Amino acid sequence: MTVLEIAKAPTGIQRLKWIGPGIVWMISAIATGELLFTPRIASLYGYSLLWAMVIAIVLKALVVREIGRYAVVSGDSVLPGMHKMPGPSNWLIWFIILPQIFVAAATIAGMAGATGTAIILALPGNFQVWAIAALAVSLGLVLWGNYKAVEWASIVMSLIIITALIIAASIVFSGLGTLLAGLTPRLPGDVDYSEILPWLGFIMSGAAGMLWYSYWLSERGYGAASIHPENNEASRPFDISQADNEQRKRLRDWLGIMTLSTFIAAGLVLILLVALLILGTELLKPEGLVPEGEKVTEVLSQMLEKMWGAPGRWLMIGAAFFAFWSTIIANLDGWGRMLSQGTTLIAKQLEWKGRWQSFRFYRYLYLLGLMGVIPAILFWLIPEPMSLLRLAGIIEAVHIPLIVGSILHLNHNHLPDDLKPSKTITALMLTAGLFFLSFAAYYLFDLIRG
Repeated sequence: MTVLEIAKAPTGIQRLKWIGPGIVWMISAIATGELLFTPRIASLYGYSLLWAMVIAIVLKALVVREIGRYAVVSGDSVLPGMHKMPGPSNWLIWFIILPQIFVAAATIAGMAGATGTAIILALPGNFQVWAIAALAVSLGLVLWGNYKAVEWASIVMSLIIITALIIAASIVFSGLGTLLAGLTPRLPGDVDYSEILPWLGFIMSGAAGMLWYSYWLSERGYGAASIHPENNEASRPFDISQADNEQRKRLRDWLGIMTLSTFIAAGLVLILLVALLILGTELLKPEGLVPEGEKVTEVLSQMLEKMWGAPGRWLMIGAAFFAFWSTIIANLDGWGRMLSQGTTLIAKQLEWKGRWQSFRFYRYLYLLGLMGVIPAILFWLIPEPMSLLRLAGIIEAVHIPLIVGSILHLNHNHLPDDLKPSKTITALMLTAGLFFLSFAAYYLFDLIRG
């Protein structure tokens, strides 16, 4: 019998070629938690929530790393693993899929609207029409798989805008003392949890984006996924319990590469967020400018226009367009995979037959219907990107403790002892769940009280 071999992990500088999943993960949320919500939060509250932002980034990076641990060691994405949770069959998948159906439609509608606000600054027309046009083009690219050029253009533009924002922030920065004061845990007196919770939910990545990370790692061939799926012998699931010491060593090496990828992405996000917080506080807050409605990109462009005039304005408009557009594409791809896989698992549980168990059928159904027609209608009825994204972000934040609990269970109950998370990591994961649960509870309490 042929022994399944896990590929050796790259070493030295070759490791840098494998940071792609982390970058794709970062790009998938850069236009929501970063480019949209952070300047808005800065304009409303200044530096006072810096402490929450830093904690959220650190804890989310840790959660995503643990999701990556499961993907690397098992060679599979997290959603099929949730099928193994104790209790009623697929109960956790139901809890994930049903709310995410709304989140997907609202987020895609909101991001399409944000893209429209960038287009109308360069071309004549109604931003709702441009929003729907951008969504239609994005759907076509995802359905036919021809969006690599957009991904690369978005990565290049993201690196350019991160550099530009850092330079601009360093110029307008008023002093380290003011910024560091924001590291003291406190909430502003006029705090609005409907603003803070979606920001924390979308920063770096929402609950759905965390789960997508396991797809990108598996597709890239990390760890156990390096066993080529087209090989007949490898068509059966990889059984980690049968792995020898050399195979487990290779998995630990792959975990190191995955950790590097995750924290490089998290570091880039932190740098970008601090720059946006500075620019929003120093340039938008004094003038009472808040990104909202069809003026989202126009307000954002003023941050660099104040620094470098027309070139800065057009740089921000171009970068915002690519950030918003690439986020639509990444989200279409991510939700298309996750919702289709989850529904397929549920269909098997319910013993549906024929195409009702087809991943491809559900992918087309979700892309064209849930993330095509419905967002177009939704945005036409509610032409306010931030309102749609706030609703989606609240659900994303509430979902995170559920993700934390499930991945802890999977890693502790389905991975071998020498590849399980340590007690320290487990404690930090529980802290992450409590952190987001606390904000969600405060929001619900405030909602009921008000």
